[in-house]
Amino acid sequence: MNKPSDTTSSAGPAQKREPLTGEVMELTAQRLRVVAEPNRIALLEALNDGEAGVQELADRVGLPHQNVSHHLSQLHRAGIVSRRREGAVARYSVVDWSAWWVVEQIARWVETCQDDSQQNALPV
Repeated sequence: MNKPSDTTSSAGPAQKREPLTGEVMELTAQRLRVVAEPNRIALLEALNDGEAGVQELADRVGLPHQNVSHHLSQLHRAGIVSRRREGAVARYSVVDWSAWWVVEQIARWVETCQDDSQQNALPV
């Protein structure tokens, strides 16, 4: 098996890079934990259409208002979505598109893996 070197990454050849620090690894894991929840992924997907209020998002993803509010608070604290008041209504939008990009890339990879496993499955 090939040994990883300073000039390669999991994405292939790269320029020489510094190894990730423990602090960066921990912060990365914290960020991934925030988005690694199906309901939050559904909310981010719904927010791809643009800014929306809590009830609108609840209706779109089929969750109770209280649950949506909780998940949006988590995403807001992590800096992934912004919140602005419009009268009594809080409206949310994605501000950290890089977090969404990571989720979407993993989701597309998962779809590909599912397609491959279904194509390779033996008939019953």
